Parts: sequence; structure tokens; C-alpha cells
Amino acid sequence: MLLKSLKIILLVIFVSVTFKTSKAENLKDVLVDTFNNYPDISKSKIELLNKKKDLSKSKTDFFPSIDLSMSQGRSITQSFPDTSNHNVNELNPSTIDIDVSQPLGATKYLNLKSSENNLKAQEYSNKSVIQDILFRASKAYYSLLKERFLLDVALKNEQNLIQKFDATEKRFDFKDVTKTDVFQAKARLAEATSKRIEAENNLEIAISEFIAVVGREPKINWYSANGEPITKSNPLDWSKFGKLPEIPISLDESIKLAMEKNPDLNKLKFELKNTELDIKKSTLTFFPEFSISASYGRSLRSTRTINKKDTYELTADVTVPLFNKGHNFIDLEKSKNSALAIQKSLESKKINLKHEIQSAWKKIESLKSSIKSLEVSVESNIVALEGVAKEAGVGTRTTLNILDAEKELTQAEANLVNSRFQLITSSFDLLKSCGLMTLNDLEAN
Repeated sequence: MLLKSLKIILLVIFVSVTFKTSKAENLKDVLVDTFNNYPDISKSKIELLNKKKDLSKSKTDFFPSIDLSMSQGRSITQSFPDTSNHNVNELNPSTIDIDVSQPLGATKYLNLKSSENNLKAQEYSNKSVIQDILFRASKAYYSLLKERFLLDVALKNEQNLIQKFDATEKRFDFKDVTKTDVFQAKARLAEATSKRIEAENNLEIAISEFIAVVGREPKINWYSANGEPITKSNPLDWSKFGKLPEIPISLDESIKLAMEKNPDLNKLKFELKNTELDIKKSTLTFFPEFSISASYGRSLRSTRTINKKDTYELTADVTVPLFNKGHNFIDLEKSKNSALAIQKSLESKKINLKHEIQSAWKKIESLKSSIKSLEVSVESNIVALEGVAKEAGVGTRTTLNILDAEKELTQAEANLVNSRFQLITSSFDLLKSCGLMTLNDLEAN
């Protein structure tokens, strides 16, 4: 058992050293690094930049198109018989043409409004991506803290049970306890070891998730100023890390903010506006199209008798759609169907968003009440364990009673840590639904 105890001590030292840094890390550091490093955020920024380019391109459609074309050649003509008495004609014809065209109609204006709506929709899409990634980073940060706390619970429980098992074996040697007591202590120790191994694996998974989303190793300082582990009195020290974010003051306020600021909902609103514009553009295919074009051309040395020729032309064109295989009717129906589909998606999003907020709010309220009860449970189990240990010393309690008290305390501590973790992540989930999961909003917390 001495070797096993040594292994546990080395494990505690290893885990502690893994997280020890000169500077303690907080959630703000994690979110800033995630914002700067995560590739999906960079990708979303690039897509937003392209939408801005599309808007600039739509604005230029109001300007006319100007084309310049030039040519230079050499022409040799031989004729037999030649009545001009030259026999061979050599020319160097040159031409220069300038064409100006200006389409008329409402299509360009509708395209401009569509580009503006696309930009707004992409801005909200960008906000949605950022919110999702920052929420994932927040959850990864607090998952890391939770799993470390739970590992501390498991390690402390295993060390206590090692001592209990060693003491039980010694008491058995002196015939103070039975073989049954020894096996009960051994069984509880094996279970505690299994829980500790599970906690170690969960911590490694949490570290992996943290690295994946933040883009670096965690830099959490697990030591106080005097060098003592901050989690020594686990889990009551969770408050040193787990700062609860400020949420809206009421359920109604949360729903109101979500209807105003939720990026996915606002994105759908602008997509709906674009489908309405598509209906208008499809309607325009039934009407004539107008355009004005002008051209100027100059020819040099085109014939032996003409040295220069200038040509001016101004044209007004009108195109009347008569029959295009019925495509305009089909396109109009498709546009109307697309608008109806987006409208239904918008209504569905409002219903689901309201449900999400109500569920998150109720869960937060329930967890707050649960945490108060669990805090009492942890304190009560600590007192109960001390009492059982004293009573066992005078023979009124058995080894099994002590083991049961240890188990109940460990379970109460784990439940408290998990509930506090769920309260924090549920609060962030509510902020995300309300459209408040941004760096600026979180800094204000």
C-alpha cells in the first residue's frame, strides 16, 4: 500500500505542476485568444468582407459602361487588269471605337437593396459564428475547471480510503475488526480508484477541447500567494474561478432582448426582405426593358480615296418580352414560395427561441435553489463524517459506517461542483440566445 500511496502523491504533484503558471488565467484571456485564433471566426470575417465588395459592385451598376476598341492593319490588293494604272494597292487601315451604354430600369436599384440586405444578413451571421465560438470557449474553460475540481475530489477520496484500508488491515491483525470489514474497505478503495481514473480521463478530454477551441495550452494557476493549492478545500473554492455572468433581470426582459438582438433571428429577417425583392425582380421580367447606347468611331486609310471617316451613333433600345417558354411565370412562383418558406422559418425561430430562453431561465432558477441545498448537504456530510469517525473510535460505529459517510461526502461535493458548472454554462447559454454573448457584452459583466 505504501507504493500505491506514493503513486497518488506523484499524480497530485504532476497535475498541479501541469497547471502552475506565474500568471493566473481568467475567462477574458481565454475569450480574447479564441477570438484571435479560431479559424471559423477568420473565415466569417472574410465572408463579411466579400459581402461588402458585392455592395460596392452593386453601387457601380448605376454608372454607364464604356468600351474602347482599336485596330491597326495592313492591306495589300492586286488586281488584273488594273484600270487604275496602279496594279498594287497598299493601305494601312486604322480604327478606333468608343461605345457607351446605360441600361435603364429598376433592376439596378433592387440589386443594390439586395446587396445591402445580404451585407446585413452576413453581419448577423458573423455575430452568430462569434457567439457560438465564444460560448464553446467559455464552456471549455469552465469544463476544465470543473474536471480539475472533480479530480481533486476523487484524489482526496482515494487517499482517505487508502488510509482507511491500511488502518483496517492493521486492526484486523489485532482482531479488532473482521475480514468482512477489510473486504468492504478494499471494495470502496477499488471503486474510488476507478472514479479517480475516470476523472483523470475527463480532465485530459477537457484539456484537449480547450486547446482545440482556444488554440493553446491552458494557463490556469492553481496556487494561492502562499503556494497552497487553491482547491485544497474543494469544492467550496469554486467561486474563486466560477464567476457567474450577469443575465437579464427577468424572463420577459430576456425574451424581449432575444427578439431584438438574436443574430440568427435578425439574419432571417433580412433574408425575408431579400425574398420580397426577388418577387419584385421576377415581376419586372414581364415588362419592357430600356437602354441607351452611344458610340463614336474613326477610320483612317480605309480606302485609297478616304483618309479619315468619323461615325457617330446614338441608340435607344426597348426589349419587350413576348414569350420565354414560361420561365418568368415559374421564376415568380419560385420567388413567392421562397418568401413563404423564409417567413415560416422566421416564425419557427421565434417559437424555438422563446422556448430556449424559458427553459434556460427555469433551469437557472432551479440550479440556484439546488446549489443552496447542496452546500448544506456538503457541510452536513462533513460534520456527519467527523461524528461517525468519533463514534467508530468508541465502538458504536463500524468501518462500513465510516465508508458510507465518506462516499456520501464525496458524492455531495461532486454534485455541488457539477451544479455550479451547469449554472454558469446555462447562464452563458441564456446570454447567447439573447444575442449578448459578445466580447463587449461579456467585458461589461
